[in-house]
Amino acid sequence: MSAELISARYARALMLAAGRDVRTAQRVARECALVNDHFRRGFGELMANPAFSHAERRAALMKLCDEHKFLDVTRNFLTLLAGRARMPLFPDIFRRFRAELDTLMGRITVSVISSHPLPTELVAEYRRKIEEHYGHSALIRQEVDPELIGGVLIRVGNKLVDGTMNGSIQRFCDRLNLSL
Repeated sequence: MSAELISARYARALMLAAGRDVRTAQRVARECALVNDHFRRGFGELMANPAFSHAERRAALMKLCDEHKFLDVTRNFLTLLAGRARMPLFPDIFRRFRAELDTLMGRITVSVISSHPLPTELVAEYRRKIEEHYGHSALIRQEVDPELIGGVLIRVGNKLVDGTMNGSIQRFCDRLNLSL
């Protein structure tokens, strides 16, 4: 079974464990964000390192849960992941859980990728048009890709709107049956 499929299943299971309740799921997301932050700072290496015993990894995890007074849902989920050696998948599981939470809350996540940071007014205009088109509130995540010549890429779920110069040139070449 692929890591993506496993992560998706664990994310759905965590949402079900939270009872598909928005407040509980938001709290679980905050707690998981804290774990994810620790993960980036080396906690992930500890959880994946076979030099540490299962008991040592579990103790480190419980210490984190106790220090921050995690809900039982989060604590039990993290214990399950650690017990099944799935902690290395945690960042992807968390990302997918946040997407589940966005869906539960009627939000869509949109990535706006440009060659430089965009003015606030332009981002607000993109948000307004996307919300109007999809009928949901939009959470805009700006990304900068210096490789782009100009324009923007807008990603909503698995849909991509390519308004970049690179994309325009490629489409022009495709029409003329030329290759770059």
